[in-house]
Amino acid sequence: MQIGVVAKKLGLSVDAIRFYERNGLLPRPPRTEGGFRRYGESDVETLAFVRRVQSLGFKLSEIRALLRLRGNRLQPCAPVRRRLEEKLADVQRKLADLRKLDSELRLALRSCDRELLKHSTHCPILREKIKPGGKK
Repeated sequence: MQIGVVAKKLGLSVDAIRFYERNGLLPRPPRTEGGFRRYGESDVETLAFVRRVQSLGFKLSEIRALLRLRGNRLQPCAPVRRRLEEKLADVQRKLADLRKLDSELRLALRSCDRELLKHSTHCPILREKIKPGGKK
């Protein structure tokens, strides 16, 4: 298959496929006499796998490691499970940070709303002072 066919089949751009090749996630395919890349089904499967784990939040370096495990005949599940646990813990930390940010933004909005009800010309967020240690 040529690159355009593979791209369309997987919903990727031609540039994305070339990017994956440049970054070692996909082996360089053989070329036709005319210089066109030729991909096989295993390349399509690899690209689908890369896309899937990338959608789970894995970085390129992590995907490379998963591809190495995938290429192992034994395909051990324990290392993959460990990586999934690490990714989940990372997502949970980010969610906690986002919940904290959500709370802070809601407090700031309530403060603004109170000032707007007073028809104040001073925005409390803009005149808030930072205390030593970075706290408000």
